[in-house]
Amino acid sequence: MCAIRASEARDEPTVERKADHIRINLNEDVSAKGVTSGFERYRFQHCALPEIDLDRVDTGTAILGRRLGAPLLISCMTGGVPEAGKINMALARVAQELHLAMGLGSGRVLLESPDVLPTFDVRPLAPDALLFANLGAVQLNRGVTPEQCKRLVGLLRADGLVLHLNALQEALQPEGDTVFGGLLDRIGELCGALDVPVIAKEVGWGISADIVRGLFEAGVAAVDVAGAGGTSWSEVEKHRMDDPVRRQVAAAFADWGLPTADALRGARRAAPEGIIFASGGLKDGMDVAKAVALGADLAGLAGPFLRAASESEDAAFGLAVEIVEVLRTVMFCTGSATIEDLRRTPRLVASTASFRAASEILRLRTADAGQFLDITDEVLAVVARSGIRDGVVHVFSNHTTGAIRINENEPLLISDFQRLLERLAPTGGYEHDELDRRPGIPADEPRNGHAHGRHLLLSSSETLPLVAGEVTLGSWQRIFFIELCSSRDRSVTIQVVGS
Repeated sequence: MCAIRASEARDEPTVERKADHIRINLNEDVSAKGVTSGFERYRFQHCALPEIDLDRVDTGTAILGRRLGAPLLISCMTGGVPEAGKINMALARVAQELHLAMGLGSGRVLLESPDVLPTFDVRPLAPDALLFANLGAVQLNRGVTPEQCKRLVGLLRADGLVLHLNALQEALQPEGDTVFGGLLDRIGELCGALDVPVIAKEVGWGISADIVRGLFEAGVAAVDVAGAGGTSWSEVEKHRMDDPVRRQVAAAFADWGLPTADALRGARRAAPEGIIFASGGLKDGMDVAKAVALGADLAGLAGPFLRAASESEDAAFGLAVEIVEVLRTVMFCTGSATIEDLRRTPRLVASTASFRAASEILRLRTADAGQFLDITDEVLAVVARSGIRDGVVHVFSNHTTGAIRINENEPLLISDFQRLLERLAPTGGYEHDELDRRPGIPADEPRNGHAHGRHLLLSSSETLPLVAGEVTLGSWQRIFFIELCSSRDRSVTIQVVGS
């Protein structure tokens, strides 16, 4: 019987694995299958009269205290082997020339084998670039200490440390590290120990809104959602496998992951003030512009730069210039003079093909009859998790004695509402409460004709507009579940429909 995986295997040198990854990425089809980045679902509306001059369009931005020529990240890729060194040197010169951000490959190999430093050490070539060191987050559970992380950052003279989250990749590797238990706490401890920013990054399967919130609460300075739609590392690992069963296991995940555009929208809703990077399947300057318009502070490309740099430094430089010029032209043709203007543009619209729906059930325990339970925050959280940006939000009570209404959450006003309902549908005097006339009812059936009557005066649901990711409640409007009967376990269906 063949072993599908051997979690404790450590016999393949890390350096050899790095060489395999470069070779496979350059020579094999390792793109995700059946899932896209999601950016193709959006288009910019052309502005025929932008009312700005093209030569006044400024693609510059500031990230983590560094001024960049464009919100473009040459994303974390490689290091540790001679061919990686050549690629990193070429990309570093591009980053320096155009004032871009750059990430290096995982520094685990550097901690294990300091002699490979020349394949990572690009700071002399890019003294002004925003430079990120990189390490697998799971290594914090494998004994890598904050002091070692400081040493890694110091060796590379980096401006920050990226911790990449690659649970699926580690699960598929025969030599993978899969001890992810308690890892968020280790990340939080590292954030407190380092004197440079820590960035959490996926490797191509996306980070959902709830995880984004948890990472920021732990102390990270930024999150790179790194969604699905580009290179699939399950496909990369598949090409490293000889065992046919394990190859089939890896192949099952070719369409795994959260599309980058969806992950980005969810992350921005989860962390409105957080620094969000978007990578994963971005191909060109148009995708970069769409990512910025959807809320990204920085847009990252890895595969296109890897292929270009493996060809020549001139090819990598040409790709970067092309991306920035497409971005600049998009800004001009949407009337966006600055990157901040592009982030706020109303001219990025979803195609009808992206119309979809998401729903969740909210479980409540009410306290007593007449309670006005404010569920606004819970509804907004469901909207954020849905990733839907434009449409409607429908909030529906699954009960005939529990209503949904919108009004102001002011205690005296709520007392007025309660007295009003009592006057309009007072307790007692209902045929519904004459239990001997209702066959087949349980012995504990409540006498709640008044609750049904009050519900008839209210409503089972409310529908709210969702515009550009915001539920358009008025300044004082809140969403209430109104308990009309007695203390109960209740459920509310929240459905978000749109694009």
